[in-house]
Amino acid sequence: MSRRDLGYRAIFGVPILVGVLSLIGLVGALLEDGAWDWIGVALLGVSVAVISWALLRRRPGSERFRDRGERG
Repeated sequence: MSRRDLGYRAIFGVPILVGVLSLIGLVGALLEDGAWDWIGVALLGVSVAVISWALLRRRPGSERFRDRGERG
């Protein structure tokens, strides 16, 4: 599947969702106390977990890295 086959939602869906969850977590934790503090921690933890998962999943020996040197 090439990048041309992917639509807007397939490319930007997860980053937008992570950004919205982070924003809700930040605003909720700043404006309210009690449960919103814990909800904010959980929602911000989601963004850290997604970014960590993506970085750990990315391997230097993957096909993406080999293709870069072959383009002329």
